[in-house]
Amino acid sequence: MGFWQNVEDECDYLGISRKELAEKAGFSVHTISNGIKRNGMPSADLAVKISKILNVPLEKLLEFKEDNKKTDNKDIESQKLNRKLFSTYLPLIKKIDDLKPDSKKAVFTIIENLK
Repeated sequence: MGFWQNVEDECDYLGISRKELAEKAGFSVHTISNGIKRNGMPSADLAVKISKILNVPLEKLLEFKEDNKKTDNKDIESQKLNRKLFSTYLPLIKKIDDLKPDSKKAVFTIIENLK
């Protein structure tokens, strides 16, 4: 996988749409699709801007990941599930994080009692 696929993976993980990323970084939404299709690289300044928006080291986005046929399918499915859960519950976690300490404690107590 190349730069743009890594960006796409991070966006999925963080629950950020292509459109949101494009707006924040000041580029066209089609840039991601074209980058993935062509396995291209953005300009250095755009790559740095994207890494800052995603709060990911640029080196991580630049990593080339080979498709590894020996990868355990259970591991891949587990990673997909974890990413899906994270992106699903991230908005809720952010709302809880914004609560006052007493309200947070009440939410955590309710969750513990539901187990």
